[in-house]
Amino acid sequence: MFPQILNVVWASFLKKRAEYRRYWFDFTVGLIIKFVFFLGTLYASPIQTGKEATVKLFGFSLWYLSAHLISKLGNTVIEEAYLGTAEQVLSTKTAPWKILIGVVIAEIALSSMWVTLFFVCAALMIGFSEILSGIGSMITEIVVFGGVSLIGMTGIGVLILGLSLRLKQVGAVTEVLLYYLLIFSGFFLSSNVLPTAFHILNCFSPLSWAVQGVNEGWPVFFPALGISLLWLAMGSLVLKQQWHWARKNGKIGSYV
Repeated sequence: MFPQILNVVWASFLKKRAEYRRYWFDFTVGLIIKFVFFLGTLYASPIQTGKEATVKLFGFSLWYLSAHLISKLGNTVIEEAYLGTAEQVLSTKTAPWKILIGVVIAEIALSSMWVTLFFVCAALMIGFSEILSGIGSMITEIVVFGGVSLIGMTGIGVLILGLSLRLKQVGAVTEVLLYYLLIFSGFFLSSNVLPTAFHILNCFSPLSWAVQGVNEGWPVFFPALGISLLWLAMGSLVLKQQWHWARKNGKIGSYV
């Protein structure tokens, strides 16, 4: 099992390397755009302590990583269909679920490089001493709640992947979701200024629970874990149902 997944990861690395060589300017512009939004998070509510700075940087970095992953999963089907490679990918000896795991691992690893670069540059802007003091006081929460949130965001990506088998343009709609998560998850704007409706919606947001976990600590661990596992289960169920539908109707390799 593991050699096949590693082969998928390696193939994804090779593909992404070719994309970086061809579209390096586009990726650089994308990084600059993220800096613009991060500056918005800084000036939307002025930072008072190192902990506040760390929460903002943690939340934005986690969103950045999740956005890459969800966008990749949401556009995988239509991308392979346009390239005419869907049938080739699925005709290999590697099971589809192993391909999915490999793609997720590769995208997280590759996107982590951009997130790390962003994190270092942003820390230079804020001040390493403040960031280090904040990280030191909540490193366990950052690791645990960041990992739990990433499980849930992966589940959302898998759900969108499943929907894209039937609704080919659903990947474009993910931008609306991603920017909602950016603005209203609690690190861009304080949750205290959000209307009640957004608090209700954020009960289902893995990213919002991650920010709450870092701010409030372990009492929110099980709710955060429950929401993430719920998204993963829902995503797996939708993907399974839509996969069977697409195979039955010959839509797996179609881009319409």
